[in-house]
Amino acid sequence: MGTQNIRQGWLAERQLAPRWNVWASGLLNLVVLAVTAMVVWWIFFSNGGPLKLYTPLLGFSLVIWVLLVIIWQTEYFDYWPLKRPYLDAAHPLQKGGILTGIALGVYFVFIFGIMFYIIGRYGITYFNWNSLTQYGELGQDVMSTRETTSWAFICLSVPFLWLTTVLMVGGDKTAWPDSLQPGQGLANWLLMGLLSVPLYLVFFHPHIGSMFYPAQVYAAVPPWWKEIAGTNSAEYGLGILFCSVIVIFITLQLWEGRPWNLVKGQPWKFIAVVVGGLLLGFLFFKIQLAVMDYLWDEAYIGGQNEYNYGWRYSHTVTMGNFILVPAIILGTYFGEAFSRLAPWLRGLTMSVLSVILGLLFAWAYYAWAPVLLGVCEGVSHPSENPSAFLVLLIVLLNIHDAFMDKWPGYRLVAPEDLQR
Repeated sequence: MGTQNIRQGWLAERQLAPRWNVWASGLLNLVVLAVTAMVVWWIFFSNGGPLKLYTPLLGFSLVIWVLLVIIWQTEYFDYWPLKRPYLDAAHPLQKGGILTGIALGVYFVFIFGIMFYIIGRYGITYFNWNSLTQYGELGQDVMSTRETTSWAFICLSVPFLWLTTVLMVGGDKTAWPDSLQPGQGLANWLLMGLLSVPLYLVFFHPHIGSMFYPAQVYAAVPPWWKEIAGTNSAEYGLGILFCSVIVIFITLQLWEGRPWNLVKGQPWKFIAVVVGGLLLGFLFFKIQLAVMDYLWDEAYIGGQNEYNYGWRYSHTVTMGNFILVPAIILGTYFGEAFSRLAPWLRGLTMSVLSVILGLLFAWAYYAWAPVLLGVCEGVSHPSENPSAFLVLLIVLLNIHDAFMDKWPGYRLVAPEDLQR
């Protein structure tokens, strides 16, 4: 996701060149991305397809965790167990297929093997929808409990995603740098996981405990942010942390890692990313809420759809992703077209373009997605969450870039060619 300036593995040394000019190569890749996204969506997610994974929370929980695994593969584990000679020589389709298969395998082992089948059956009920149906005695069927479990997985992903990002950018993945893979990756991953679990328990677990009747106050304290946010929903914390992640990745894609790479030495860089990322993310969060207040008036307790506090908080994630997707596309497929501009002018130009394209993308989605993707009409329909499709696009962009060398629009430049 545009972190070439801080990577310390194979991806940092990889050099790609457009197969033709930047615009022709980028446009071809954009067409490949669009076609692939439509095919994947209709096979796996659409309610008109065979698997129907877009419920919508189940679909969102799946793609956000797959994205996390891909980031861990490339940023923490440096493509282990594949070796550099293979990464240099393999065809992008073959390499991409193997790496995607590994990512999906890790996802199933971690989420369904450990979280669902072990922890959900023998530890925490809400991580397994079958356990909720069996022990909950709430008269719920598997379809409704599946949404509760999917929401729990989404909540769990947010502190993992935020800490993965701030450790990757602010810490430069430097925990135990002399260790070989997979030891180095495992050390960094365990550090991130050790910090993520307490964040989840403080910012998300109280909400899930309050979802049941009666509220599970002996297992989860009542949501302590209710007076601040006007709602029990953990969407308040989700919106702030996710907006922070979005802002950090936009700076990596469009601003060449500025301002974070201007801070030298630890722990100052880590502190700068944590504090600065949260401040920028909170500002982004509040600006979006102000725009929603302007468009729809203020939300209120008990409000439905777009007048609901929780919906507005989560919708900041949706609109942020509408901007992030064009930012990644610009940085990944067309970045070289802006390379001659001064860094500040390049960042400003591409940021303005990302916002404009993101707003156009949002308008097009709500106008045409009901036909093209088979989703529900309306901005605030309770069965509609565009972030599932948007994060799927980000997953495919990462696979195309990090696993497939942006083939066919780009080609990998051989190491021997760089030395000439």
